[in-house]
Amino acid sequence: MLDIPMAGKTGGTDESLEDVAYRVIADRVIMLGIRPNASINETQLSKEMQMGRTPIRAALKRLENDHLIVSHARKGAFAAPVDLADLEEISEVRQALEPVAAGLAARKARPDALQTFEKYSEVIRTLEAATVDQSDLMRLDLAVHQLIYRAAGNRHMEEILIRYANLWTRIQGLMLERRPLILEHIVQLDGVIRAIMGKDEAKAAALMAAHVSGFTTYISAT
Repeated sequence: MLDIPMAGKTGGTDESLEDVAYRVIADRVIMLGIRPNASINETQLSKEMQMGRTPIRAALKRLENDHLIVSHARKGAFAAPVDLADLEEISEVRQALEPVAAGLAARKARPDALQTFEKYSEVIRTLEAATVDQSDLMRLDLAVHQLIYRAAGNRHMEEILIRYANLWTRIQGLMLERRPLILEHIVQLDGVIRAIMGKDEAKAAALMAAHVSGFTTYISAT
């Protein structure tokens, strides 16, 4: 399993039980550990995470706002369905906004973000196709994109892109069950990272546009 550097809260002492529950459940839904339309058992989650149901319910409410779960009266919570027909519309949003975010990150990234970008770059450059699995590549891809959104310094854009990246990753996961993720798509992100670290806005935006477009074409062909 890859040792993926993380940006933001990842289990530190300042992380609330609700934050922990949100992070764990979100990862399971996004990475398809909880399959689309599957029931989410609060009691089971409470036992697994060794916490009460109150923070879990609060986390589920946040996940519902993120369109990752749906709730039905008297039936409970379920992982949101995935409609492969949404791929085109989600791709249109990402192709429009991802290059903008990359360009802004090149202009505005703070020193702590640049340090994390360097760590991601090191991980990407040491990847070997024979020793890395699909879930690790998907997590790495999502983590790099999320750091770019944060480094762009526009919270409204960040919220939009996180939502669509999460939806995209779920669709991607289903489609990659039929066609594996190609390592070169992840390696392309290192070029984006190096452009951001070099403060080259135009190059970062152009490389991100090519990355998202190429990835979309590959996924759509499955």
